[in-house]
Amino acid sequence: MNAFYKDKKKWYTEQILNCTQSLYRLAFGLLHNEEDASDALQEALCTGYEKLDTLREASRFRPWMMKITANAAYDILRQRHTLVSLDEVEEMAQREDTVSRTDCISLKEAVDSLPSEYQTVVILFYYEDMTARQISEIIGVSEGLVRTRLSRARQMLRKIWKEQ
Repeated sequence: MNAFYKDKKKWYTEQILNCTQSLYRLAFGLLHNEEDASDALQEALCTGYEKLDTLREASRFRPWMMKITANAAYDILRQRHTLVSLDEVEEMAQREDTVSRTDCISLKEAVDSLPSEYQTVVILFYYEDMTARQISEIIGVSEGLVRTRLSRARQMLRKIWKEQ
C-alpha cells in the first residue's frame, strides 16, 4: 500500500466521487451506448481498486483512471466488433432513409461521427480539459500524435459542418 493513503477503500471512494462523471463521459463517448458505458465504468472501477497499489503518485489518479476506463471501453469495442446486432443494422438503415443531408447536425453527433481514435482525443481535450501530455499517457501514444489527431479531428469537424 502506498504512503499517500492510509485507508485504501476510503481514499479510493473519495477520488472516484470526484471523477465519476468524467470517466462515464469518456466511456460513453467511445461506446455510444449507455449500457456498455456503464459496464466499462464498472469494470474500470473494479480494476482501479484492484491495481491501486500500482499508482505511484496520488496526483496522477484521474489520468490513471481515465486510462483504465479507456482500456475497458476498448475491450468492449473489440468484443462488439465480433458481433453485430440485427437491430443495430436495421436502426442504421432507417436513420439513413429518414435523415436528409440538409438536417442540422449537433456537435455531439459530429464528434460521434469521427473515427474512435479522433473521438477519444476530442473528448479528453475539449470535454475533460486534459493536456496533450495527459492524453498521450492515457491512450498510450506520443504527445505529437495526440496533437496530430486533434488537428485532423478539427479538420474533419469543419468538413462535416460545411457539408450541412
